[in-house]
Amino acid sequence: MDEQPFLVLIQEHQGIIHKICRLYRDSKEDREDLFQEITYQLWKSFPSFKREAKVSTWMYRIALNTAIASFRKKDLMLNIIKCCRICLMTR
Repeated sequence: MDEQPFLVLIQEHQGIIHKICRLYRDSKEDREDLFQEITYQLWKSFPSFKREAKVSTWMYRIALNTAIASFRKKDLMLNIIKCCRICLMTR
């Protein structure tokens, strides 16, 4: 797969990705990690993009879905850690 058209799309629409990252992550490092994960998910989905929707809509949906999944995963991990601490304290 030719990566140049993909890189052009990312460059042209990176504001969408940054917006989602700012909404779902607090620290700079977490926003950078999320940006990278979103870019990876876009790359995986790029070959199947049929251009039935606008590129910006397609990117936004993938970015949002990735951010939500990442948020849930991080929230789950924090809850597991909290439960483990409670269990250790009650011993």
